[in-house]
Amino acid sequence: MENITAKTKISELIKANSKSVDAIASLAKPLEKLKNPILRKIMASLVTIGEAAKMGGTTVEEFKRVLLPLGFTFEQETSAKEETASETKPTWLQKANQADIDFYDVRPIIDNGADPLKEILGRFKTTEPGKILCIINNFVPTPLIHLLKQEKAEATFVETISEKEFNTYFLKKEKETVHSSVTAEEKLNMDDAESFAAICSNFTKEQTKEIDVRELEMPGPMEMILSELQELPAGNALYINHKRVPVYLLEELADKNYQVHINNREEGNVKMLIFKK
Repeated sequence: MENITAKTKISELIKANSKSVDAIASLAKPLEKLKNPILRKIMASLVTIGEAAKMGGTTVEEFKRVLLPLGFTFEQETSAKEETASETKPTWLQKANQADIDFYDVRPIIDNGADPLKEILGRFKTTEPGKILCIINNFVPTPLIHLLKQEKAEATFVETISEKEFNTYFLKKEKETVHSSVTAEEKLNMDDAESFAAICSNFTKEQTKEIDVRELEMPGPMEMILSELQELPAGNALYINHKRVPVYLLEELADKNYQVHINNREEGNVKMLIFKK
């Protein structure tokens, strides 16, 4: 089997050997999310072995221990460098005033069995440009780091407080001086069935990725759609079967370079096509 390193994506491990899901999940509680097919779809495509180790509060060596029996081989030198590299607070965080940092502890939300993603995205949306949002969690929220980097986070930094407390800082970009002349309303199209079919016909079957989020609980639909959009190749489109018009998702996409077409066929049956313009 091909060599892997600390930079290998979790999705690549699973594709090579499905037994790696249980092996990785056995290392730490946060990594048990991989057993959930929906969370696995979102998380595995974003996270590397090194990042997953930090997220689970474990080490690359522990990953090596459970993956070697499955036939994987490691490039030891690379993983060692990944694991031993020490990080110091970046200049932007060292110089920040406490008043410029919004500390948000999401552990109570998680302890109640809920997903804080929607609240975090809302909090980041209201963070002023040039200011910092700090998410306090009991593990490193690696998928969130990837997501907020798309959401105008200029830089991120993870500070380990203890084995069960991690502070993840997100520096919001300053306001951009150049704005698109295209408004959010112009990028959002509510189409009738005929118009929607015509737009869809611009993309071949090979250029269209179809997903169904109707059975997912919130915020599952938004998480999956954002994850798929990140992986969507240029010139392709994402076709979505949804049960409602996702207002919150549309707000998140409003200032991005996406064209959104919606055909609200009937209650509980909404079709969407999203592609880069």
